[in-house]
Amino acid sequence: MSSALEVTVAERHGPIAVLAVEGELDLHNGPLLAGAALEAVGHGYPHVVLEMSGVPFCDSSGLNALIRLYRRLHAEHGSLTLAAVPGRLERLLSMTGIDRLIPARADVPEALEVVREATGPPGTEAG
Repeated sequence: MSSALEVTVAERHGPIAVLAVEGELDLHNGPLLAGAALEAVGHGYPHVVLEMSGVPFCDSSGLNALIRLYRRLHAEHGSLTLAAVPGRLERLLSMTGIDRLIPARADVPEALEVVREATGPPGTEAG
């Protein structure tokens, strides 16, 4: 049985939304994560950082949800970055090669720095 997944907007920085993710990421909860991220994009935040420290479990369906979200954000000229990924999930991302597709950083400030470097100074983001 899946536990509830909560996704909340924790911070906003220019074109970047930081979403705090808490709960299990699986078949039942993947669409909720995607919906929250795409809602942020719809509100003018094409670059999404997922703060993952509150995710104790992620299965293959959860990984698939992350990949689909990554592709959708890139199609919308945005980006997806993970932050504060728990060790177990970090190993799963590495074993599956997803860490080469979706960048993961130690914490939110580091993730924000990487996204800012990739998108350029404020006001120069591609739209």
